[in-house]
Amino acid sequence: MYFDQRSASSPLPGPKGLPLLGNLLQIDLSKLHLILEEWAELYGPLYRFKLINKPLVVVSDSELIQRILRDRPHTYRRASLLERIMKELGTHGVFAAEGEQWQRQRALTMQAFRQENLRRFFPTLRRITERLHNRWQISAGQPVPLPQEWMLFTVDVTTQFAFGFDINLLENQNPDFQRHLERQLPGFNRWANSPFPYWHFVKLPGDREMLDSLAIIKDTINGFIRQTRDRLEKQPATDRQPANFLETLLLARDENGAGLADGEIQGNILTMLLAGEDTTAHTLSWLLYLIAEHPEVQQRMQQEADSMLADEPLPSDFATLEKLPYIEAVIQETLRLKSVAPMLYLEPIKDVELNGTRIPKGTMLVLLSRYGTLQEQNFGKASTFKPERWLAPAAVCPHNRNAFVPFGSGPRFCPGRSLAMFEIKMAVAMLCRNFTVSRNQSGPPVRELFSFTMMPENLSVEFTPR
Repeated sequence: MYFDQRSASSPLPGPKGLPLLGNLLQIDLSKLHLILEEWAELYGPLYRFKLINKPLVVVSDSELIQRILRDRPHTYRRASLLERIMKELGTHGVFAAEGEQWQRQRALTMQAFRQENLRRFFPTLRRITERLHNRWQISAGQPVPLPQEWMLFTVDVTTQFAFGFDINLLENQNPDFQRHLERQLPGFNRWANSPFPYWHFVKLPGDREMLDSLAIIKDTINGFIRQTRDRLEKQPATDRQPANFLETLLLARDENGAGLADGEIQGNILTMLLAGEDTTAHTLSWLLYLIAEHPEVQQRMQQEADSMLADEPLPSDFATLEKLPYIEAVIQETLRLKSVAPMLYLEPIKDVELNGTRIPKGTMLVLLSRYGTLQEQNFGKASTFKPERWLAPAAVCPHNRNAFVPFGSGPRFCPGRSLAMFEIKMAVAMLCRNFTVSRNQSGPPVRELFSFTMMPENLSVEFTPR
């Protein structure tokens, strides 16, 4: 067996499968997180399942998840399968790097997310958010599909932050680059959860689309790298102050004076594009869904935005974004209920013991990172959308922040958190100051759709000017 239970003669519990296939026929990738959360209710904090020849152990206990996350990189690593796929795709950046390579890339990429860089980026973010405001004024009263709408905004923000290039999808209505990005995570999710690398033998139409789009994205990135490097080399060394993520990566040096290789730069730029565009757009979409369902919350957000922004349609300086406590509480509550990263894939780099069970080196672990936030023992009235819990935790007990890991935890805490929160607060403050959002009820019900990240399906809203 791939694990031993020292305290009992029986293996870990889990759903019964079929010979050879295991639990393959019980899995629907589009709702994988919901299936695994449902099994956690049945089989407890540690259980197993199998996809043909691939055994997996699922961890749903919040304290155990925290311990695993904090024991990286010395005891656990990101699943080696993800690293192999990323290397195969040529998209290997800090997300999948391990060991000394991760430590070096992490230190260099973190330089881009320093507070002074975010402050310097504020006028650009404000200009993009103003375009979004103008777009919604034009489309007021008409059904607007989400998260496609948010994708335009987040791609504009991310490409500006990453390259300093104004792609301006919000006004130009040219969705090609966005479409190429949107094909990546669904394809990656399909490969990461496949019981064997079928694409080595036959590629599905979706795989071919993903690879064709990836080639176009890489060509675009490499063009920006060449242009930016040429421009920087023409500047005196004393004048080389990075103005965006790419310039930071090109100029960054470790303690030995070494920079990143071109492949490392390309991988980290692509990681920034996918992570920044996808996760932030989905979080904003879920936030709009929740406040449309809870008008009393939306009204309180509007009152706070009116108070802080006065006659301005959107925040005029960086400091204003730090003075929106209720809006920030709504963001936190959205991340608790609708985390767009409800699962993490890790593996131990040596034999370990979890809750009395021996887990051999290399076993795939699936951490249900959202599951703990939905449990009453961690958050009072756990199924209720209640932003106030983040302002006065004692009023809604318990409030176990250790169970709340939307950006991960430990040494590999998401480096882009500060940019994501900065971007979300800016967009939401603009929304609340200028519009009331309501959900279009004519379509099918909204459901959670998993595609490596978790997004709302069938979500359409209307914006009414205030």
